Amino acid sequence: MMQIYSDIQPFETIVLYPEKFPNWFKLFSEHCEVFINISDVDYELEKLTNPVLEEFIKLNTGREPIPLKYHFDSVYADSATVVSTPRSVYFLDISKSDAEKMQQDFGILIQCTEAIDDGVLRNTYYRNLTINKTCNANGKTGWQHLLDNQLPPLNAIVISDNFLFVNEDGIRGFKNILQLIQAVLPGTLNTDFNILLIAQEHKNKDVAWCNKLTGDIKTAMNNLKKPYNIIFEIVFAETIHPRLFISNYFIIKLEKGFAVFNSDDLQTVHETTDFEINRMFHRINKNEGLPEYLQAESRLVEIKSICSSVAQYISKRPKDKNYRIMGDCNADKSLKNRLINDV
Repeated sequence: MMQIYSDIQPFETIVLYPEKFPNWFKLFSEHCEVFINISDVDYELEKLTNPVLEEFIKLNTGREPIPLKYHFDSVYADSATVVSTPRSVYFLDISKSDAEKMQQDFGILIQCTEAIDDGVLRNTYYRNLTINKTCNANGKTGWQHLLDNQLPPLNAIVISDNFLFVNEDGIRGFKNILQLIQAVLPGTLNTDFNILLIAQEHKNKDVAWCNKLTGDIKTAMNNLKKPYNIIFEIVFAETIHPRLFISNYFIIKLEKGFAVFNSDDLQTVHETTDFEINRMFHRINKNEGLPEYLQAESRLVEIKSICSSVAQYISKRPKDKNYRIMGDCNADKSLKNRLINDV
């Protein structure tokens, strides 16, 4: 379940006005683990004297929020603490400007009582990209054009695509993935940005090719001159079948993978494919199916298991082809990516 950390005032606002905040009320009630800024002792007293808390517990058939004052104390002492919970949401009793700055600084979704966005996790966006279609408008081309809409904050991504490097000696995949990364990287951030890419290496290519590809991607990202550190990790191994881009609060799905555009013309679609961006709770009603959050969590668990198996394999047979972990990973080949380490 997603974790929501809420001060008392925004928690009571959501519970008191479900008609005004129906999406958040449903998330609080059915889909999330709610932690509130109160001590254990005070919580027991509030259960007896606070009608809002009493009503919430009654409506949720006894399921209670969890008092976790020490975590909120840590957040208010050092706002960077929120980075340790990369797939969570915070409802804090702070000003709108402070919430916006904190969200921009750390890539974590921060809501405040005076400006609660009820639809921030509910949007979905779909396009059918037909072969030879040109994606170019308002001065933005290719991936920048596709992603030219307001997205939730992010500080980490995981991209999984088995066939990213199988065509054109991997050149089309390489060029597309660079443009995609450039399109999603935030302008500013006060923490490091984590990128994990997992894909099979191009057939008949050796370790030198893998090293060069990794180095070329890192060099291209360094050349963007972002004012924050980018941790890039790449795993060369067979991965899950769905081609996915998973971030903190949204998923990108592509029917035929992320090498969308021609390598010599990065605004023209190479082959017809479906493209969609789904926020983590664009489905929250039972008749709509499984929320994207649970699907993303399941996929992250699968990818984590694959990467752990590859690391173990490498430790025993480091010279073998098709099993390589490169980039900014730890010395033991374990990963630093915070989304992977959050599941």
